[in-house]
Amino acid sequence: MEYLYAFGREFLKLTWDVLPYFLGGAAFGAALDVYLKPEFALKHLRGGWLSMAKAAALGMIMPGCSCATMPMAEGLRRKGADLGTVTSFLLASPLASPQTLVLTWALLGWKFAAARTLAALLGGIMIGAIFLWLERSRPGFLDVPAPAPEKKCCSGCGCSGGEETEGSKKFWPVFIDILKDLGKYFALGMAIASALVVLLPADLVTRYIGSSGPLAYVAAVLLGVPLYVCEGEEIPLTLSLLKLGLGPGPAFAFLLGSVGTCIPTMIMSQKLIGRRGLAVYAAWWLLFAFGAGLLFSLV
Repeated sequence: MEYLYAFGREFLKLTWDVLPYFLGGAAFGAALDVYLKPEFALKHLRGGWLSMAKAAALGMIMPGCSCATMPMAEGLRRKGADLGTVTSFLLASPLASPQTLVLTWALLGWKFAAARTLAALLGGIMIGAIFLWLERSRPGFLDVPAPAPEKKCCSGCGCSGGEETEGSKKFWPVFIDILKDLGKYFALGMAIASALVVLLPADLVTRYIGSSGPLAYVAAVLLGVPLYVCEGEEIPLTLSLLKLGLGPGPAFAFLLGSVGTCIPTMIMSQKLIGRRGLAVYAAWWLLFAFGAGLLFSLV
């Protein structure tokens, strides 16, 4: 009973502190979903270095996870955009969106939010550059599948489906849809974070893996691969790890790794970049998350 009371108190405290930011982020995401037209991407993102930077920035502000942006990424590929541009857009999307950046600021502070924004932008450009080089210099190495013949979508990630057109979208229905899609993952993340804080010993992390040693970085990066479920859930999990004694650097590495190399993101990415491309991306992103965590610890 004592643990149940402590869990409920921790859960309510976290939720109460963050709920206004969650609602604000959802409203901003809904406004972007209604007023930001996909035709902009199809018109301006053709290929080249500047195109990769634009693609990464656009992927960051588009609401929804990689599942929601997959149809646009497929559209870019069908329109002739190079693989670097498509990859920059596709892989920057789950790393930073209006909702997740607001929640990161609310739960983890402005330094984590600013570093996440920078990592998403640079990470998207860098992975795009790798794939652009492979596409141009190593033809045939990437077993890239043919573009899908029609637009596809999935449920549960803030992605609108059916035959609805952009012009028919209204703010309040989209806002409610975002709350429905992300609310359950938000609540689940809060519940897991609260349970970890209450049930695990306060010195567990520092005793067994250290707060900021090499083992802490490796464990944090690898831990994120199976844990991430959908957009935003990694943020309260990162908070719980910080409360358990994990240092800011490894915590930031976990934050990036959990969205960059999580199983759902990698499964969706394979549809566009192929199996070899997926292996290149996963290996590169684990190293990037590790390095970004080290750099964050120095700031």
